[in-house]
Amino acid sequence: MTALMILLLVGATLGVVVLVLVTITLTKRRHAALWQRRHAMAQYGWHPAPPNPWLVEVAARLWARGRPHEMFAGDYRGRGMCVLEYMYTTSNGKTTTTHTVHLVALNLPVALPPLTLSAESAVTRMLAGPDLELESRLFNDQFRITCQDERYASAVLHPRMMEWMLHNPGLQWQLAGNALVSFAPGSFTVPDVAARLEAMTGVIDRIPSFVLRDYGAPV
Repeated sequence: MTALMILLLVGATLGVVVLVLVTITLTKRRHAALWQRRHAMAQYGWHPAPPNPWLVEVAARLWARGRPHEMFAGDYRGRGMCVLEYMYTTSNGKTTTTHTVHLVALNLPVALPPLTLSAESAVTRMLAGPDLELESRLFNDQFRITCQDERYASAVLHPRMMEWMLHNPGLQWQLAGNALVSFAPGSFTVPDVAARLEAMTGVIDRIPSFVLRDYGAPV
């Protein structure tokens, strides 16, 4: 065996060792981060729970078929809540990308028809076309409304609700049965979940009583 071959063999071996060590280090860091997150969630009384099949279906409709990762459940100010981390993949024919997203759900007193409020942009206008327009141009510029019943959407998104959303522009949500579901890209953090639940509580508190009465179905 020549000196060059020995050097190449040693170099390859060292490369494998380094790769293994890096993998072990990253795995340990991920486990530590997950443990820290679980500990922080427990401070709020939120604990790991089996993925909710209904919430997994909501995630699949919002993004694509994928798999649930981790879910926590508990309550927030007397309302049942859960947060789900979800992963799905996309491919352009050459490479495959794994995406991590999350959803936060907060229970409603009744089941309401579907209504989705998402971020508006030039891209969404071009790809999805026009959506429902309300009387606030600033609101229309920032949010996209997806709903089959314009009268119902207008009843939910009244001026006080639009004002609340303009103060919480990063909040995207969907009325899905007996829950308000907020959704966002990336893994969730405990401070973000707490802030999101606060903003979602403001949305639920601003749903008019006549909407709950006229459009709601018993849970």
